[in-house]
Amino acid sequence: IPTVKGKGRSIRVPNATPDPFVLVFVPLAGMFAFKGQGRSRTGFSYRRPIVDLLTAGLLALSWYQFEDDWFRAIAVGGFATAFLALAVMDFETQYLPDNLTLPGIVIALAVSPFWPHLDPWDGIAGAVAGLSIFCPFVLYGNWKRIDMMTLDDVKFSGFLGAVLGTQFLLTGLYLGVLTGGLAAIALLMKSGMGARKSLLPYGVFLALGGLIVLYFGREIIDWASGTFVV
Repeated sequence: IPTVKGKGRSIRVPNATPDPFVLVFVPLAGMFAFKGQGRSRTGFSYRRPIVDLLTAGLLALSWYQFEDDWFRAIAVGGFATAFLALAVMDFETQYLPDNLTLPGIVIALAVSPFWPHLDPWDGIAGAVAGLSIFCPFVLYGNWKRIDMMTLDDVKFSGFLGAVLGTQFLLTGLYLGVLTGGLAAIALLMKSGMGARKSLLPYGVFLALGGLIVLYFGREIIDWASGTFVV
């Protein structure tokens, strides 16, 4: 069983046999090909159909939302799939791999000139803002030797910023912090004060905020402007 290092500890994951190349990109096809087993071939995996259905739903929503702009539909679908993959990894292992977040930043900056809501400088500014916002929390946690955010979360935030730009990034982070706070409150209500030392996979909530803004960011900002700005 190979070992993957993340967040200051080792994570053991089962050996996985890669799916055929084409099936990797076809939601549910790989699941049926391998009779519902995960890639580790260790038995039926409920995660596989759930993740595949979510992926199919995100791709369908991309086409529905942006059917008049095929480039944006493809780009949104690709970034949404990456956000979902990072959320699942963080939920299961509390590990956000650099081989997704760092290339994601580069790809997002490369396509930013073609986004209708971004210019190249806004993509760069969003990436810098995303990398900077959570750095004080990482430094404070390292100084006090307490588990808070890690550099994995910082790099994921930079990925979000490169995709969304500054304005949409702030909206996505607000939604992520809000949903993460609600989840923390629910955990405390269920498990009591002993749950204070439990670690929430914060990347899941960052991904959720990013997904919401990726698809509905303009509508949310227009609604907030009309509702709260006089």
